[in-house]
Amino acid sequence: MKYSVNEERPDVWFVDLKVGGEEEYTGAYIVASGKAVALVEVGPASTAENLLDALSEIGFSPESVKYLLLTDVHLDHGGASGNLIGHFPNAYVVAHKRGIQHLIDPEKMLWKAANEVLGFVAKIYGKPEPVPKERIIPVEEGMSLALGKLNFEIIPTPGHASHHVCIFLYPANIVFTGDAAGIYIPSREVVLPATPPPFKLAPALKSIETLISLKPNLVAYTHFNIADHAKEKLKKHCDQLVIWYECAKEIIARGIEREEEMFDLISRRDSDLKKFLRISGKLGGLRRGVKTSLRGFFQIAAEEQNKV
Repeated sequence: MKYSVNEERPDVWFVDLKVGGEEEYTGAYIVASGKAVALVEVGPASTAENLLDALSEIGFSPESVKYLLLTDVHLDHGGASGNLIGHFPNAYVVAHKRGIQHLIDPEKMLWKAANEVLGFVAKIYGKPEPVPKERIIPVEEGMSLALGKLNFEIIPTPGHASHHVCIFLYPANIVFTGDAAGIYIPSREVVLPATPPPFKLAPALKSIETLISLKPNLVAYTHFNIADHAKEKLKKHCDQLVIWYECAKEIIARGIEREEEMFDLISRRDSDLKKFLRISGKLGGLRRGVKTSLRGFFQIAAEEQNKV
């Protein structure tokens, strides 16, 4: 099947976009209040049709969509925005003001940078289409949006990217974390970092503390699906980021070059990585993501070493 859609909570559906045919990889959320609909994340350009089909399967018309809410404009989160916006005559794309230019002109920087960082994975995601400027709402500090009886609070959460935001849904107390709280693998109940270069550790930790202060009931991961015990997962992820940072410094200091040795060193301190490595052969996309995330910590550690 090219996608799957399930109502995870009342009026909140999760769409497994099955990007590149991968399981437990990337999804998007459909949130409704009456006949009004918001999409939280839209996935990559290559799976835009999957999201349209999921909306139709649930029973929503394109005219019912009011917002496309993006946690960031990277290809796996907002890449389909330009492909989709023409189908939704009443909708606006909502994104941080720092990311707007990448939506308007993805060819200039976003597509080029994605190919440099992601390599062939960028081709799996597909080339994004431009979003008309007049169809974009820039996120400002303290911004909230109403959808019928629901309210979305847009919270700047830099670290993964300077333009990253999280989205808090009231009154359900669900926080949509994008990449700010890592990658969740439901089948193994583990969380892994989402920290590709140019990741910033200090802002990332502060962002997670902000999310914890909101006292969410549920955390909704783009990668992948909704999980309970939100505050506990967020606190554990803070600790995980610090562990990976300390391990990256040790790997550089010891001159470790083999990937297996690197992951073995980290997994001695990070039980979630240890669990993941046991089944990572079945999850190729996530395995690639873990390697890219480790590069983010190497960059931080190397920059600090050069300052000494």
